[in-house]
Amino acid sequence: MTIDNNTSGPARTTAPWALAVFAVLFALFFFRDAPLALDPARTTNAPDQFDTTRALDRLARVLDGTPHAVDSDALDQTRSRLLREIASLGYQPQVIAQNACRGSISGSSVRCAFVQNVFFTAGSGDGPALVLTAHYDSVEASPGFGDDGIGVAVWLEVALHLKQNPPTRPVLFLLTDGEEAALLGAQAFVDSKAKYGVEVGRIINLEARGVRGPAMMFETGHPNAGIVGDWSKSGARPVANSMMTAVYELLPNSTDLTVHLNDKSTGINIAIADGLDFYHTNHDDLAHLNRDSVQHMGDQALGATRAFLAGDWSGDKNGGEIAYTDIGARLFVSLPQVFSLVLLGLCFGVAAMLLVRPTRAGGWQKLDWRALALPPALYIVAGLLAYLAQQAIGLIRPEPTYWTAYPQALNMTIFAGTTLVGALGLSFLAPNSKREMLFASGWFWFLIIGLGLSIAVPGFSILFLIPGIVFVLAGGAAWLFPRYQLIAYGIASAALALIFFPVLHLLDVMMGMGMAALFGVVEAMVLAPMLALVGGLRGGKTVVLGVLGVALVAGLAATTIVPAYSADRPLALNFSAQYDMDNSRAALFAGARPGALPKAIRDQLAVGEIPSPIGSPPNLAAKTLQFAPRPLAMATLIGDTANADGSRAIRLQLSAPATRIARLRIPAAAHPTSFTYGDRTTALREPQQGYYVIEILGRAADGAVLDFTLKPPANAPAEKPDWLVQGVWTELPPEARTIADMRPDSAVRIQMGDTTITTKKQQF
Repeated sequence: MTIDNNTSGPARTTAPWALAVFAVLFALFFFRDAPLALDPARTTNAPDQFDTTRALDRLARVLDGTPHAVDSDALDQTRSRLLREIASLGYQPQVIAQNACRGSISGSSVRCAFVQNVFFTAGSGDGPALVLTAHYDSVEASPGFGDDGIGVAVWLEVALHLKQNPPTRPVLFLLTDGEEAALLGAQAFVDSKAKYGVEVGRIINLEARGVRGPAMMFETGHPNAGIVGDWSKSGARPVANSMMTAVYELLPNSTDLTVHLNDKSTGINIAIADGLDFYHTNHDDLAHLNRDSVQHMGDQALGATRAFLAGDWSGDKNGGEIAYTDIGARLFVSLPQVFSLVLLGLCFGVAAMLLVRPTRAGGWQKLDWRALALPPALYIVAGLLAYLAQQAIGLIRPEPTYWTAYPQALNMTIFAGTTLVGALGLSFLAPNSKREMLFASGWFWFLIIGLGLSIAVPGFSILFLIPGIVFVLAGGAAWLFPRYQLIAYGIASAALALIFFPVLHLLDVMMGMGMAALFGVVEAMVLAPMLALVGGLRGGKTVVLGVLGVALVAGLAATTIVPAYSADRPLALNFSAQYDMDNSRAALFAGARPGALPKAIRDQLAVGEIPSPIGSPPNLAAKTLQFAPRPLAMATLIGDTANADGSRAIRLQLSAPATRIARLRIPAAAHPTSFTYGDRTTALREPQQGYYVIEILGRAADGAVLDFTLKPPANAPAEKPDWLVQGVWTELPPEARTIADMRPDSAVRIQMGDTTITTKKQQF
């Protein structure tokens, strides 16, 4: 094998060397989650360490494996066990019960429930308290050991440590109810903070979006310098970066911390997020909850609690903003955002200079336009190829998310396609380019994209800056010591892989593979600077392209034939029996798309013959059921007042025996402007799909009294459009259970699980 490092001419690379480089890159990509591997749970602990076994034993006493949704008998029993467990630690827990409502961001819907928050205090002294919070309710289909039993277990263990070593700052343990409903427990706390007897200082919220994986600190209040700096002193392995935090803030997701941040408090969010396929399903149980993940969250929570209690909170309101990241879940690096942006700009300047740097013989090096064009061409073609590959496989496979059971197959297919496109670029676009030009061009585009993203979202800067600094050092070393050029480029590539390959894994975990083109583009951004290790491909390119082509075909074939769902990564499949009480019709609908359904179930249902229920995707697989009278939800008008401003105030009382949800779908033509339940009034602004939606959850739905203000425009025709009153029960009628019982191990109930829904039109 011959590798020519003569910098005065093009690099001559043999096929074995090129294949060896690509093989190493494939291995690094395949094991990209290795830096995130957790330490095994300890079998023995020092007195000041978090005890995972003790925490899980306590959790097993609190949760009995039964779903315990807001305002249910099961939650009452869970709360009783929780209160006993807290009392056994030497605390005096209290419960504050109240109605709570929370509207959507668009103002199109409101959810309300009767919530009962549990709290107790530790520590002493005056001043703001550290609030340690998690929620103890679950969704209707899940026993909730991960979401959010892990948070409850961790805080109870932390409470034991604080009982043994009382802090000199006040601490409030807040275990909220109704989080799964609409963050209602947190909203109830914010609405009546005075009842809890403390001033809120900092908040640590614990959550779960799965049953395994590292505990990531994924959200912060702003400014973030002080609070993130103190979190980093927890002593636990850090997993956090400001890019993921910035991405999360752009998404419509929310947790209890969202309510506190909206209330101008500050805090951090810590969660496990791997094992998403078990999230909100019956597999979110103690057997599937990973002990190593519990320990990692416990170490972080206990360490962060101690660091926060010892920290200086004076800068939380007017401190600075930092960009930060972990490196291999071992080191934590942070810089002021402005400084990080300036340094990133300097790194970009070095990359630009290397493109036309001065030569040793004098003068300036001629710009290699082919090398410069290679990275953006790679981004475009790799993203397009990933998109086309995903769509092509989708034409063959009926399952909409066919990659669920084996996402690594699609991941490796996209990476194989990206490397093949890179090799094609080295073979035909830049076959005569020098290694230093390929190196400078790859980093030039990587850093200019990073700089642009970071100017828009400064939290991105640190993830581009750290490999950028290594690039500057490597580029300088390669220029000063040409004989060690490949070693320098290898070090820069290793830094890039160490930072970005785990991020690609986290993006897969958090977002899934639905946007294959995005993964193709990001992988191309990371690969382009590494192509300097290969060099221009002239001799042996047929072998290299052939091997990479075979890898792509093998990936496509594997992705095409592997099962879409498995017991470890199941299909989320609910059934809903819908009763049209006005027309005496009933039908059973499968919640998953028809192509994803197991064949035995699909054969029992038809597609397109029965219109999908309102608010559901079109063309769901369904089957007509024999209609029979059954309990239903109704609303009775018990008050009607015409106001001087032309508005109308009406009061309704719901009748919904044993329902989980009583739902009102109010047509936009009714012109509701606000809704009041108890002492909480919520504005209604923009309808969705022509309706406003009001939901009362739990036992309080039966008999609930609701007030509405209706205000039609001036001169609008007087009309009373049909309101839809719906009742939701978490059960199926007997004639529907036969099909639901055909669910294989590779399909699970999720969220509310199977439901029966009645719909009745009423006018008010």
